[in-house]
Amino acid sequence: MLDYKRIGNPDVRKPLDHVVAEEKAAEQGPVALVAHAHDPTLPVSAMDARAGPEAEKWEQAMLKEIGNLETMGTWELVELPQGRKAIGNRIVFARKKDAKNVVYEFKARLVAQGFGQVSGIDFSLDGTFAPVMRFETLHTMLAYTTVFGWKMRQFDVKEAYLHARLDKVIYMKQPQGFKDGTGQVCRLKRSLYGLKQAGNLWNKELDGALKDMGFRQLCSDYCGYVWEDGKGDFEILLIWVDDMMCFATSDTRLDIMQQDLESKFTIKSIGEPSMILGLNIHYHSSNHSISISQTAYIDTILDCFGLAQANHVSTPLDPSVDLDQVERIWRSGKEAPPQVDPKVRNGYAALTGSLMYLAVCTRPDIAFAVTKLCQFTANPRPKHWTAVKRVFRYLKGTRDHALTYGGKDAHLKSGEVNFFYDADYGGRWDRKSTSGYVITIAGGAVAWSLKKQNTVALSTAEAEYIAVTHVVKQVLWHRSLLQELKIHVPKMSTIFSDNQATIAIARNPEYHACTKHIDIAYHFLRDHVQSGVLNLVYIVTKKNLAYVFTKGLARAGHEEQREGLGVLVE
Repeated sequence: MLDYKRIGNPDVRKPLDHVVAEEKAAEQGPVALVAHAHDPTLPVSAMDARAGPEAEKWEQAMLKEIGNLETMGTWELVELPQGRKAIGNRIVFARKKDAKNVVYEFKARLVAQGFGQVSGIDFSLDGTFAPVMRFETLHTMLAYTTVFGWKMRQFDVKEAYLHARLDKVIYMKQPQGFKDGTGQVCRLKRSLYGLKQAGNLWNKELDGALKDMGFRQLCSDYCGYVWEDGKGDFEILLIWVDDMMCFATSDTRLDIMQQDLESKFTIKSIGEPSMILGLNIHYHSSNHSISISQTAYIDTILDCFGLAQANHVSTPLDPSVDLDQVERIWRSGKEAPPQVDPKVRNGYAALTGSLMYLAVCTRPDIAFAVTKLCQFTANPRPKHWTAVKRVFRYLKGTRDHALTYGGKDAHLKSGEVNFFYDADYGGRWDRKSTSGYVITIAGGAVAWSLKKQNTVALSTAEAEYIAVTHVVKQVLWHRSLLQELKIHVPKMSTIFSDNQATIAIARNPEYHACTKHIDIAYHFLRDHVQSGVLNLVYIVTKKNLAYVFTKGLARAGHEEQREGLGVLVE
């Protein structure tokens, strides 16, 4: 485990040579932190599985997998033609866990080694892409479920990829641990996990089946489908490979949907959603709210990185620590940055990378901290390691927080969509500003983003004007999504801004001396304001929910912003 006492938290006032000296003494620590970021107890081969203490359970899992493949007619044994090469395979093992992190199934899956496929022979480059639903779509559907009282159900397609037939002739070696001794190879007839085109073929198969059932594919999200009868009944289906979330006006519609799917595929109905993609989903009937969290995932990464017993803190980022200080010194040319051991760099990347899924899915309150820390992956210093540890400590103290939609308050039932944006003027060592936005429905964030601006802004007004362009693209996408779903969209969408100059520039198309240099790409905002599609309204900074996406805040401000985003104690 990483010895953080050795790394410490160097005072920002210390000279650069002192910081480097401290780091040299700590370079060996981070390596051990990520040595076992995965589960080291999982078997790596069939032989390993049969020799371990859980041999019987793994053997049953492997027999079940091979039996399913043979039942589906996945391959036939043939002699390998001259001039062709058979790709390899391996069995991947996993312990399936529920929302409480309890193992409920031992899973073995045969995976083809698709890296051995040859382009133009075994696959074509135009057939390897498989879309998945956008998290913004999932968040939006969950939020509107609390507003309109929709019914939900989750489905899982068993052996999904095997339902698609291959469009290329592919030869594969017999599965490891299950060879018949003839020397023959498997001529694959159906798509198999691991093949480069497997996801694409399954998506095409599913798309055709759903359209035959009368579903219409959404243009705003290709993995979203809607069915409607024109009388008020409808079904909305969201797809993530073989996991499906269905929203409908009644349980009857969900039953019909399930019957239709079972006529096409082997379906497992999970009932009311409880976990999908590692997200825990809870419907609270007492106040008609829905919360989504990743408590089990937080516990897992804390345990993997040896931080399960760390003391918790109240904010993910210390606003008093200047993370850019050393970078500014190096960029000025006064000092050359020391070389970092690749293992240390990879260790830092593993920590920040493990936080990205949280920041994207359910924890917008750590989004700025994670994005900021990722910028130092190429050359992390001691203070950056300490800052990463602080995010984990913050998660330790807020593991029971969840992104929540709905509730008893009347304003949460209106379904109104609120758009907020903000910018941090010149807040980096390179003086490039940070843009951030958040969109809320039913009291919770459904979409959020932050990014460094491409150019250096010459004023706060310019930085804010560029930032509002960042959110406008998301606003237009959200309007398109709701229109496709036949959900009421107001003629004009309101974007809340805490900068009066930006509002003036957007509303008044006449010449401004201070904006003549701004790229024309950012002026498309004016067209939408003039056409009446968008409107900018002033809001005080304290009430601007995008403020937390541009800088680290003190405890009081951070907690207030977190509550506004809907990240509440579950």
